[in-house]
Amino acid sequence: MSTSSKLLVVAIDFGTTYSGYAYSFKHQYDTDPLIPCTDSWARDSRSLVSLKTPTCVLFDKDKMFDSFGYEAEDKYSELAEEEEHQEWYFFRRFKMSLFNKEKRLSEDVKIKSTDGKEMTAIHVFSAAIKFLRGHLLDTLEKRATGVRETDIQWVLTVPAIWDDAAKQFMRVAAEKADICGDQLLIVTEPEAVFSYYMHKETRDGRKYCSSMGTGTKCMVVIAEDVGFEIAVYDVHHKRILRKHFSALNFDWGGNKVDASCCTLLTDIVGDNVMKAFITECEDDFNDFLHQFEITKRAIHPEKNW
Repeated sequence: MSTSSKLLVVAIDFGTTYSGYAYSFKHQYDTDPLIPCTDSWARDSRSLVSLKTPTCVLFDKDKMFDSFGYEAEDKYSELAEEEEHQEWYFFRRFKMSLFNKEKRLSEDVKIKSTDGKEMTAIHVFSAAIKFLRGHLLDTLEKRATGVRETDIQWVLTVPAIWDDAAKQFMRVAAEKADICGDQLLIVTEPEAVFSYYMHKETRDGRKYCSSMGTGTKCMVVIAEDVGFEIAVYDVHHKRILRKHFSALNFDWGGNKVDASCCTLLTDIVGDNVMKAFITECEDDFNDFLHQFEITKRAIHPEKNW
């Protein structure tokens, strides 16, 4: 599919823990393809600003979409404090529910909220994508860009380990979120990384991927929250990638680091205190997790702690 006529490319990063989007106008891409535009997300209840927002969706008792991201977290915490959350549906870190080889993926497949209530996965995923789509369109309108929806090429990234059924599920979810199928590309995350390095230069001005000719094998390793995704590709003519191997190790991800931190705190304060902190002070617990995430990202091998 040719995208040369599109004025704007929007890439949605639908992550396990955090989600967001980046976009680039054609004239910006022609000048420097490695500097896209992004938006900042703020948590109103705390002085916290980030480039992505938590992958959390909140629905009311009638299963109608209410909020997404920080707003969903804050509202659900307020409802829990008032003990009015029992009939609401709150979903967090639900992306990898599609990676389930034991059940056949269809639009009827259901996923569970944080307290065990069920809703169809397609409804949850499409609501999240629709929110991100709407947020981008609102941003464009506020900036008076004059871009129409027909001028946009949408890109949705997915893990390389997902099979064709999971990719098709995401395409259907995006179309239900009012993204035209003819304007949508589904791209695996390692392919997106490879595309980035196709343009990136080394310090001496050479391209990182300049030596990758036909027949070259390349490995892409992505540190995810759920684990490390490893994908190996064969480079073919015109640097078209063909997947040779992909795997995901669930033992090394950022979520494991979070869990280890909570285990350490439990050992220090005791199981009862930690459970009370999580259930009775959910807003503070969420704030703790976000601050811990910021600290993790600041860690550098050469930095002394």
